Amino acid sequence: MTATREALPAPERSPFDAPRTRPAGERSQLAELARVEREVSLATGTAFDVHYRLRPALREVAAHRLATRRGIDLDRDPQAARAALGDEVWAIVKPDRERPAYHHAPGVPLERVRRAVEALERI
Repeated sequence: MTATREALPAPERSPFDAPRTRPAGERSQLAELARVEREVSLATGTAFDVHYRLRPALREVAAHRLATRRGIDLDRDPQAARAALGDEVWAIVKPDRERPAYHHAPGVPLERVRRAVEALERI
């Protein structure tokens, strides 16, 4: 196979090739989106995935938004953070949230995830 490839000239690029290829940055963004979608999907299934997959992502967003937009530290000022986030989001992201006793317990409904993301967007 190598001999054949070396004996034949390299094919010219078609004008249709460029639109079919995505820039590397776009590929990594799509991979990140797929990862987040997978984490959300898993979190709707089990309490384990809520705590160990979805929660860290929501905590990161909540901490960043609270710090940059409200001057609130998620871990150092829990009362202000809770007031800004609301009870539903706080229940997921609070620093002292206990890990689930039963990992296969039901996760969170997709509607609750949507409300949490919307609450974070409002900050």
